[in-house]
Amino acid sequence: MARWHGIIGLLVASVMAWSGVALGGSIIGSRHDLSFFNQRGYDGSPTGPMQGFTFNDYREACIYCHTPHNGSPVAPLWNRNLSTEDGYQMYSSPNFDSLPPNAPDGISLACLSCHDGTVSVDDIRNVPKFHDWADSQVHYRMDATVQGRGTDSCAKCHSREGGGIGGVNAAHDAVVRYLTKDLRDDHPISIPYPSRMQDPQFTQPTVHKRDGGRAFENGIQTYAGDKVQCATCHDIHNPDEDNSEGRDPFLRVSNHGSALCLTCHEK
Repeated sequence: MARWHGIIGLLVASVMAWSGVALGGSIIGSRHDLSFFNQRGYDGSPTGPMQGFTFNDYREACIYCHTPHNGSPVAPLWNRNLSTEDGYQMYSSPNFDSLPPNAPDGISLACLSCHDGTVSVDDIRNVPKFHDWADSQVHYRMDATVQGRGTDSCAKCHSREGGGIGGVNAAHDAVVRYLTKDLRDDHPISIPYPSRMQDPQFTQPTVHKRDGGRAFENGIQTYAGDKVQCATCHDIHNPDEDNSEGRDPFLRVSNHGSALCLTCHEK
């Protein structure tokens, strides 16, 4: 019996390693698994496999963001080199109930280390010690322009201008994910929740504990106590890439009928 258990375990591990789609509730095989990009698309999904060298494939899913030692404190065991906090243009409005921040902080700054286009997607603090990998000499950034950075812009392929039009074995248009440092057209981040007195139509979420003791607020994980951050609405480890649950892109809950928005905003 023990022998069969061992064989079954190996088979399960093999299927997980070569699955062409993201595992349920897992970053493995998702768009946030950069080690998997050369295998994507063989399952017939709209995103084709990457061709040639575009960034360092460290052969580990977690290492592009996390490290067990000597990580940055901006996020749990953070392994990415961060953008500078200078030059961000933050969302502002005359109807703001909270003081707008001068720059992003916390988990949002960690997210922007990829998404603002100033740091290449493979720029990490600690490289893996247990795999053979080679410096590709090409280090792409999630930059919004095809011109300007030469050949190190993801938009060279992943934009409408660069030819990203979707379809089998074609690059998808990812411009909406190139946030840049101009955040004036995005939901405000790194901003304290307004009090009920400041905004009677805003639901101040009630903090409760679940999932190993991490803080959630009405089912929305905050990572930052009383601030709205990128991770308030997005869970980078929990994909729904076919949008079967209405949670793409990486939403914490479905936004069908504006359900995610209505978690906080009473309308």
